[in-house]
Amino acid sequence: MFKEIEFNSQRTNCRGRIYEPSSKNSNGAGVVLAHGFCGTMDTGLFPYAEAFAKAGFHALVFDYRGFGLSDGTPRQYVSVPRQKRDWARAIYKIRSHADVDAGRIGLWGISFSGGHVIHMAYKDPTIRAVVAQVPAIDPILSMNIGNYERGLKKTLEIQQQVFTRMKDRLFFKKPEMMLAAPRNDNDLAVLGAKEAQIYPKLGGPSWRNELHPDSFITGKLDENNASLLTDDLTVPMLVQMGKDDRVVSNEAIGNFPRRCGPLAKLTSYDAGHFTMLQDTAARKNAIQEAIAFYKEHLIL
Repeated sequence: MFKEIEFNSQRTNCRGRIYEPSSKNSNGAGVVLAHGFCGTMDTGLFPYAEAFAKAGFHALVFDYRGFGLSDGTPRQYVSVPRQKRDWARAIYKIRSHADVDAGRIGLWGISFSGGHVIHMAYKDPTIRAVVAQVPAIDPILSMNIGNYERGLKKTLEIQQQVFTRMKDRLFFKKPEMMLAAPRNDNDLAVLGAKEAQIYPKLGGPSWRNELHPDSFITGKLDENNASLLTDDLTVPMLVQMGKDDRVVSNEAIGNFPRRCGPLAKLTSYDAGHFTMLQDTAARKNAIQEAIAFYKEHLIL
């Protein structure tokens, strides 16, 4: 069902898989998928790519530089400009496939990459369809929610970790990794919501529960703000919201399609932020909804 692939992004190899439909089932369209904050493709994305391939699409799923199976340093460093470049190269890779129509490409993103896919469609209006699942539409609001969920004491400790790293950078000291997701109520982690405790349990073999602190200093996380693009988008979008999500801002998610008008369709699920990465009825329904959306917009 899939082939291991790699592609070059700024002289660094990104690795992934292309899930391919049978020749008789292929519809000639392609979908590109990547994970959210600190995510890797083996952390819940393979079932999506496999389902899209069974529905007739060529589905390319990949790891960003510095994460999972991809090369690149520093490791566990979230940089919005770097990840956008990786997206661009992945899109070029699927468009170069002999059995894919380069003019019929869709994007799929979850959480932080839910913002990426909207930005990529803004930059490349030839993208035909976007699915953004529990997306971090406004990373500033999502950060504020995390601060609230984490509590003042732990939030000040997180800030102190970043301030310490800012000083250590001046002396070229090796960074101390931050915990990405909490494993219990006592952990100090970047993701502040209690529901994020499920994330380490879902992590695949290549996933690491770490975040490079420079992500907050040079990663330009605020540039992944899709809420600023609503007046200039031209691509059809499906936005899937989890009603019980405490990781990203559902207010921002709800406002986004209202401001985009008929271009954006909003659906909601009885789900938290990580429900769609588990074998649940919500995930099955979200996959089928995405497939129907891609068929509507990618098949001639």
